[in-house]
Amino acid sequence: MRTIKLGMIGSGHVSNRYFEQAAGLEGVQFVATYSRHLYNAERKAEEYGVPSWYDDYREMMDKEQLDGVVVTTPHSIHAEPVLAALERGLHVLNEKPMATSLEECRRMVAIAEEKQVILMNLPYDLHPVYLTAVDYVNERYIGKITGAEAQLSLPGPWRDNWYYDKSVAHGGAVLDCLVYPLSRLIGLLGPAVSVMAEVNTLIPNRIVGDGKKVSSDVDDNVTLILQFAGGQHAVIRSLWGMAFKQNNTIIYGRKGTIALNDSGYPLVIHSPDQVIPGAEQVSWRGLENCYLPRDEFALHQSESVIGYFAHCLRTGEQPIQSAKQQLHVHEIMFGAYRSAESGQRYPLTTTFTPWSQLDSAIFDTRSGYL
Repeated sequence: MRTIKLGMIGSGHVSNRYFEQAAGLEGVQFVATYSRHLYNAERKAEEYGVPSWYDDYREMMDKEQLDGVVVTTPHSIHAEPVLAALERGLHVLNEKPMATSLEECRRMVAIAEEKQVILMNLPYDLHPVYLTAVDYVNERYIGKITGAEAQLSLPGPWRDNWYYDKSVAHGGAVLDCLVYPLSRLIGLLGPAVSVMAEVNTLIPNRIVGDGKKVSSDVDDNVTLILQFAGGQHAVIRSLWGMAFKQNNTIIYGRKGTIALNDSGYPLVIHSPDQVIPGAEQVSWRGLENCYLPRDEFALHQSESVIGYFAHCLRTGEQPIQSAKQQLHVHEIMFGAYRSAESGQRYPLTTTFTPWSQLDSAIFDTRSGYL
């Protein structure tokens, strides 16, 4: 098996999980690290046994025989190294958000298509529970889809670094947290047609995890309403102001409901009209006829982010969560800012073909009696 050789762009704590994932894989190796400060790149390289380190990512790309790069820099420093790698014909695994402007995101996708390389943008949702949920998004179990909601809310980032500095982060809860529930929901339901949003800074003076007082000028309170082609609405929320973490997704149907990571269950199917054989019956939100299909989780392969990226590089397959899908997700986020500023609905211009092959008839609530 040929070894996949990767370069790491970024030396912060986010990079650690990718080094650790690669260490557990056969035929995947990080051969170089980059940081703006050479001593940080060297420190990270020594920590994970990487042979080379650089303070110029272009030099790293040109000197090393790389198959791809992983970009884990702060938000505002994603676009330049991603574009530099794509222009050199290198494959890219890019942390969320893709970039800090829609124009940069569009350019990334265009160059990746032109160079015929893989551009894999996080979030990565292809976990067994999520893949099991995909199997139940159909009329047999929940009827016609009538709406949805999702959120990722938490106290806020515990660090006092660039996360609260708009000049570096370019955004707060929208770019850092909202992207997760939004990506999940779009992956399950397909493209939306418009977004309306309210976005503000609710807590400008914060006490972060270590007790330090910081001033914040990034958004920490966002609620958006997505509209789908059938007229359904999805409410998606992110708040850096709770005392606990809430990270759930719920899809409402005329006959049933799908809930991910809600009320202590990884996945619940509320299906009054259709028994799910082999699934554990549970009480969810006080409702009967609810099922936890735990045994089905094992039917889906559990693969790390780096493992899946390496698989795509070896096979030439594009990621299931395509670059165009993540471009659509990011247009929604940037459209949310535009909507909040203007007070108007923002019509979406991007789209993609859903990998889950959802039957469009599930959105048709107007052709008959329901």
